[in-house]
Amino acid sequence: MRLPMMARYPNSLLSALVLASTLLTGCAGESTAPNAPALSSKLATSPFIPTDAQKALVGASDGTYSFSIDPTRDHVLAFGASQLFIPANAICDLATSSYGAAHWNNDCSLQNEALTITAVVKNAATDHPSIDFQPAMRFSPDKTVSLYLVVSNQASIDASRVMKYCNETSCVDESLTDVELKSNVDVENKVVFRRIKHFSGYVIAQLTESADAFLGF
Repeated sequence: MRLPMMARYPNSLLSALVLASTLLTGCAGESTAPNAPALSSKLATSPFIPTDAQKALVGASDGTYSFSIDPTRDHVLAFGASQLFIPANAICDLATSSYGAAHWNNDCSLQNEALTITAVVKNAATDHPSIDFQPAMRFSPDKTVSLYLVVSNQASIDASRVMKYCNETSCVDESLTDVELKSNVDVENKVVFRRIKHFSGYVIAQLTESADAFLGF
């Protein structure tokens, strides 16, 4: 295929265009600032919108919740205003599946027998609600388990909020190594939500805060 021929400009016009391009390039290089670091969270509308009645539970939802579930069915577990969605056949077999950061995306045999999930909610009425789940488990990578944490109407909330995972020794932003775990922030409805691939503890923090301060919740 023949390429189109370059248009022929008079030498004087071509020289002027080259000079203008050089000047613009130089100006752009002088005025370009370093890119700001990307936020770990993004603004989004939550598919779960808490009702006024659910929001009224924010300050009263601290406590321990227990749920007996059939893992072969869909479940929506409510912790005051906050919620956890576990689709059917998402829980890896507790007795045989591997566990740990190196295994979150590994295939697994599924849990078929009923089990009890216990959740401890703390600081629900503050800017930093947290929830700790037991027993430790992970979820099949082909299923999406989603956690929605609702903050107080008085809490300041923007894209600097991130839902971090905490174990016994540290809290981490898991999206730094797995983009599927990026936090979403619904400013209007005061919800921070994201996919989770395992249990145990989660806390809402700001990017500029050391989440280690929330260990032990």
